[in-house]
Amino acid sequence: MRIDRRLTVALLCGVAGQASALNLQFKPSAHAAVEHDDNVFRVSDEAASTSVPKVSDTLTTVGGAARLTLNHSLQTLEVRGEYDNFRYRQLEQLDYERKLVGAQARLGYASRLRLKLDAGRERRQEAFAFRDDTSNSFITVDQASAELRAEVTPRWTAIARGDRYRTSASRIASQDYDLTENIGELGIEYRRSGLSSLELGLRRAEGEYPKRIVTPGDGREKDYDQQSVVARIGYTPSGLSSLSAQLAYTERRHDDTAVSDFRGVTGRASLTRRFSGISQARLEVYRDLFYVEDRNANYVENLGAKASFDYRWSVKLAFAVAAERYSSSYQASPGFDVAGRPREDQVFNIRAGFDYQPFYRFSILPEYRYERRGSRDTNSQYDYNVFGVDFAYEYGLRTRR
Repeated sequence: MRIDRRLTVALLCGVAGQASALNLQFKPSAHAAVEHDDNVFRVSDEAASTSVPKVSDTLTTVGGAARLTLNHSLQTLEVRGEYDNFRYRQLEQLDYERKLVGAQARLGYASRLRLKLDAGRERRQEAFAFRDDTSNSFITVDQASAELRAEVTPRWTAIARGDRYRTSASRIASQDYDLTENIGELGIEYRRSGLSSLELGLRRAEGEYPKRIVTPGDGREKDYDQQSVVARIGYTPSGLSSLSAQLAYTERRHDDTAVSDFRGVTGRASLTRRFSGISQARLEVYRDLFYVEDRNANYVENLGAKASFDYRWSVKLAFAVAAERYSSSYQASPGFDVAGRPREDQVFNIRAGFDYQPFYRFSILPEYRYERRGSRDTNSQYDYNVFGVDFAYEYGLRTRR
């Protein structure tokens, strides 16, 4: 990506001149990547599979991103954009463009009030993991959130949050899974000496599948509501280790009596440990509920653990590896039982990569990914390997008035 530095500086300085004490930061970046995927369509490797044959291909990506940040006193505005152009060597019909635009505003009044607003839209290729066809279809994701924090005392803060999440698929067969979810939360946080914090809150979510047509009693949900009592804990006993957790007692209810409800503990907890300032290890366990793109399942209950390790040999070279294993239990779907039992998948994945920076702002990032999914539904079992390397360049420009 070629950038006219003189033109950029002139534009930014022109804007900055309209307000005093205005800080502007512009960060464009560009990257090019090539990777080989040995199972593009996530096809089952079982003989009983009725899916398309296993296909491998090499994928090249050229893309760029830009982020403009404006700071004035306690106020911050950030505008971001990303663009990627994907090209397959053999499966040219799958070539596509990924786009993302978004903005975030942080507003403050004295030291007592903080308001954070965030919104974004992303258009990407629909994943092949939960569908049998090989069409080039797309999904659009819209997200918006707001958070208001009001400091009651130096240690106590009242918090109000709101989130909206909406998906929209391009192909008709996938529109059955289009989801709109609205979330609201009220809470109170206690912070002690900056090293530990505790937050308690009440959270309510309402979800709807707006394009789904259901018959009463068929075991598929049209909408749901979910309530949680949430506790968030942060603890840093030293500069070398930290513990964070979000635990909730969650109740999920459905209007259709044929759809079973959920009651139980959800959340995640993570422990991070640093070693000698050049490496760190992280362990995370979680249990959550997530919607799934399957015509006979309403949502899945994920229970899993993830471990990662990062090591930096020098300023120019770093290494990272991560492994994750989780089970996905498909819930509230009597018609999708396999051999008289609900479907359950076991997923294992690993990721390993290097970050080599031979020149300032320029990085070479080779990476390897592997995933294996086992399932009671044999047509949903698959594994894949991805080998790739990404060449990235980031340029930062800052002006101050």
